[in-house]
Amino acid sequence: FALATSIFNRLLASVKISAQLKYLQCIAISCLVLAAKTNEDEVIPSVQMLAMQSRCKHSPAEILRMERIILDKLQWDLYTQTPMDFLNIVNTISCHGDVPPRLPQRNPSLHVALLTKQLQHCMACHQLVQFKGSTLVLVIITLELERQTPGWVDVTTDLLKKAQVGS
Repeated sequence: FALATSIFNRLLASVKISAQLKYLQCIAISCLVLAAKTNEDEVIPSVQMLAMQSRCKHSPAEILRMERIILDKLQWDLYTQTPMDFLNIVNTISCHGDVPPRLPQRNPSLHVALLTKQLQHCMACHQLVQFKGSTLVLVIITLELERQTPGWVDVTTDLLKKAQVGS
């Protein structure tokens, strides 16, 4: 999802004339397919299956043609750091005790799932596209710390220093 969103946003930013509304669904599915192909861990469903499950009005041939257009527009450079990458890095570091402790009374898996869900909502919000992914992650973590940790200001300041981000 994170990489597909990144590809989608980069494509729309690179197109001088905004994409026609009728092609947005085709573009979105093509970005999802490209992201899945880029991530070696993913099991990639067929384009026909994706088109059918998403109720896309475009044929598999049109989706594949859109893939080639996206690849050309992005000069075959699909991978960029995503907000999820940054969240995973912060989570890995926090498991080793170098950044804020996990929120009180929270299962680590549930904590990451909650942060991931919040991050996905942010990534899907067009008003937040202007912010770097690392900034979105830091804001989400800061808000969670503020809500549940008494000394959240000190912990957040320490996190910002470790992430090399100004307050």
